[in-house]
Amino acid sequence: MADKVLSLLGLARRAGKLEAGFDAAVSAARAKKARLLLASADVSEKTVKNLKYEGDRGGIPTVRVKAGMEETGRACGVRAGVLAVTDQGFAAALLKELEREKEETSL
Repeated sequence: MADKVLSLLGLARRAGKLEAGFDAAVSAARAKKARLLLASADVSEKTVKNLKYEGDRGGIPTVRVKAGMEETGRACGVRAGVLAVTDQGFAAALLKELEREKEETSL
């Protein structure tokens, strides 16, 4: 995972625009506060499936990132496998950066 994505996650956390943990992310999605749902690479398929279900229900993009819980935890100060971004600006920036990463790896 690129340093820019991890930096954005850290900024979102410091700005108070990040919910950490499955329950907090689902609550944010159901309350229509979440703008992006993220799952780390080492989260179980069942958790990702449940998270994607909640995202689809609310029209919220759900993305599985390449970094594990340990790496994302170092970046944002909270060790959690599931994160919800509650700010549209941070969500758009993260999606843009994740898309750019995907394009670079496919070259």
